[in-house]
Amino acid sequence: MLSEADLRSRYKDRLPVLEQVRQDLAIETSEILAEVPHIDRISYRVKSVDRFVEKVRGKATNSVYNEPLREVEDQIAGRVLVLFRSDLAVVMDAICNEFTSVELRRKAPRTTEFGYESDHSIFVIPPQVMPSTWKNAPSAPATFELQVRTLFQHAWAEPQHDLGYKNAKNLSEDSERELAWAAASAWGADQALQRVAERLSLEPKIEPSSAT
Repeated sequence: MLSEADLRSRYKDRLPVLEQVRQDLAIETSEILAEVPHIDRISYRVKSVDRFVEKVRGKATNSVYNEPLREVEDQIAGRVLVLFRSDLAVVMDAICNEFTSVELRRKAPRTTEFGYESDHSIFVIPPQVMPSTWKNAPSAPATFELQVRTLFQHAWAEPQHDLGYKNAKNLSEDSERELAWAAASAWGADQALQRVAERLSLEPKIEPSSAT
């Protein structure tokens, strides 16, 4: 296992190449989803040095990495935000038709609870964006992560990460209830928008009457 200093140094040296791959993956994803309706935004990020070291050292996960520079799957991660819940499957189908999946996972609370929801997937970095220096490099990453969420799933997940996930040990019972209430409200908003969208798609379009 590399020392923390060596890990930081080697990952920092890799950042410019990760940034180029990030940009290329964003372009590829945008092209794949160009004809898919209801996309709000597509974004990619490169994991920071501190977050990378934190993950490898086990502060963020319980995973053990023997070769972290190769094994950490989300050194590059993307996110696609959509308007309606029905769009989640449409986006995932389009992405899976173009990228090779390693893992497809839907994160959601138990049926009777409200909480974090998101489609998390791991894909192979496609050859057209793979840097030539990585093709035979034993420590090069081979995958990237992609999350697909509705706007309301995202609106709850982002503040909850700081308020709930990072401070889980410090949350009072009332704070836990309020976060659950916010999650339920986001879920309800998603359901309401989906129902309205479904009604409108079944109803004939009303053309404005012309003046006589």
